[in-house]
Amino acid sequence: MTPLDAEDPSVRAHLVRPRKCIQSDADMHIWQRSDAHHTILLFLMQLSEACVMQPTRDVVWHERETYAASDSVIDRVLALLIELDTWTDEIVPDTGPHRFGNLAFRTWGARLQERAEALLRRCLPPHLHAFITELYAYLVDAFGSFVRIDYGTGHELHMVAWLAYLYRLGALSEEGAEARIALEVIPAYLRVVWHLQDRYTLEPAGSHGVWGLDDFHFVPYILGAAQLRDTTMSPLQMADLSLYPHARMREPRVGPRLSPRDTIMYVPPTHASPMPNMYTSSLARIHSLKRGPFSEHSPLLFDISRNVPTWPKVHAGMLKITLYLVA
Repeated sequence: MTPLDAEDPSVRAHLVRPRKCIQSDADMHIWQRSDAHHTILLFLMQLSEACVMQPTRDVVWHERETYAASDSVIDRVLALLIELDTWTDEIVPDTGPHRFGNLAFRTWGARLQERAEALLRRCLPPHLHAFITELYAYLVDAFGSFVRIDYGTGHELHMVAWLAYLYRLGALSEEGAEARIALEVIPAYLRVVWHLQDRYTLEPAGSHGVWGLDDFHFVPYILGAAQLRDTTMSPLQMADLSLYPHARMREPRVGPRLSPRDTIMYVPPTHASPMPNMYTSSLARIHSLKRGPFSEHSPLLFDISRNVPTWPKVHAGMLKITLYLVA
């Protein structure tokens, strides 16, 4: 990935507040051939290579002040995410009637829009503050639509783009940065947005129903498949492990059966359990939220588990599908 010289006046001269440019199928084709598209795919590939056979790392949620005081921008990104998560506990869901999503999510979003610039100033070194003009929009749009009260893969892509931009600027240049982004920052982000989805009953944005890979996410399947790429456990065995114990529970549904933190670090309680990874965690979350046969509520993931024999093939397939989902 080509780095950007943050001190170069010609780079700074092009800074402008981002605007939505994909309005049609023709725009989509232009995007898929763009340098930005290729940069994001390359970034995901770099993250994937950094987390092969590496477990998801458990971020210490109560150490926000320690992370915030660190010289590491990655630590300060984690502090930012943890702070956002505290807002979800503070902002109580609206008790009035609502058909789709909880209106309190708009209050959460208004707070983010109001404070995002200050959050970015605390997170970034001073020489990168000029880039907040562009970074602001990607951060604010990474947590859902505050108008529609929904969340989807497009919002997830904004977080990936935000991190890729920081990476190109050299803000995330410490040793082992790619592994930390993949194994700490992305899971921490998932924990934040899963909490938002549960707390404010967010709708899937642009969901294709059962014919989508997942109602809300795609990136954790790419990175999770990379984490498992050299394991001897097959995709079928992993899918079956992720069913336990959720598919065997028969009590009435009262919210998700696993908390976001427990889902991130989920390891099925069997002697053959793999390390914590985002693929298993994502499947566990689906089974924690949905009832019925896996083949009915998630047919694409079911077919992958039954018909794709190895993790390298799963990972390669996920990257190919990404060509059509990163918009």
